[in-house]
Amino acid sequence: MRKAALIGFIFAVSIAGRAQSTDVALTTGGYFAVSNPADFGAAFALEGTVAHNFAEIPFAALGVEVPIAGSFKSSIPTLAGTRLARSYTSLFITPGLRLRLAPSFPLSPYFAVGLGYGRFNRTFFDGSTNAQSTFAVDIGGGLDLKVLPFISLRGEIRDFNSGGVDISTLALGRQNNVFVTVGVALRF
Repeated sequence: MRKAALIGFIFAVSIAGRAQSTDVALTTGGYFAVSNPADFGAAFALEGTVAHNFAEIPFAALGVEVPIAGSFKSSIPTLAGTRLARSYTSLFITPGLRLRLAPSFPLSPYFAVGLGYGRFNRTFFDGSTNAQSTFAVDIGGGLDLKVLPFISLRGEIRDFNSGGVDISTLALGRQNNVFVTVGVALRF
């Protein structure tokens, strides 16, 4: 009887885990341009992510994800040629891979990496704007706390390494755009 109950429990957990292989999240927080020497603070940030696990073992799951992250009216001044911009907004779309540890546990950390697109839209002091697109690399991680069977609270940190703001850094002339966000994830 115990063996049958154990086998039934393992079967139920594997079905429930498989049934929750996709998640959609919406998080909000702050944007920091950490490699920018003129960094005067943070900007409001918003991120949405869709992810789907394609390989699972008892204590890990590997999946694909598409994060879309944006910052709003950063007060960090930037250069565009010889003109100084008073603020800018940013958008990053970097599809990639996510490794989730302990996906069926109440507390589940994950790590992500992706490649994709970055876009900066500068606003100059005279009111004119200038947009520039760039290649971006995404490295990040987070932690999900399950509060209901299909709902988690999520905390996340992502670094979108990109060019495009025309502020040179010491390493490769690229900028680290760090998003620190919290929010909700729905699993189905």
